[in-house]
Amino acid sequence: MTDIEKTICVDSLAHAAKLLELAQAHLQRARAQCSGELYGRVDLISKRAFELKVKSDWLRYSVLGKIHVDAANDRVGSDRRVAVDRRIVGMQKLLVSVA
Repeated sequence: MTDIEKTICVDSLAHAAKLLELAQAHLQRARAQCSGELYGRVDLISKRAFELKVKSDWLRYSVLGKIHVDAANDRVGSDRRVAVDRRIVGMQKLLVSVA
């Protein structure tokens, strides 16, 4: 990637992360107003939005060269107790240690 391409990519990923944060806030509000089966579906969407935000941040740091792509690429599988992919937790811990 050229420097210009990296800059565009990093800016786009940062923008996506901001939009995902906004989506998470709206999903939390919606979840607070829901009940029953609808609550479960909104909760699942909320968790997936969280995963996407972490992946977006992780990719942005990867493009910047702060972390390496293979660092969180361990194939652990999904944690279905909380319905969040375990790799996401590892990615988030790596991001916190870099930031």
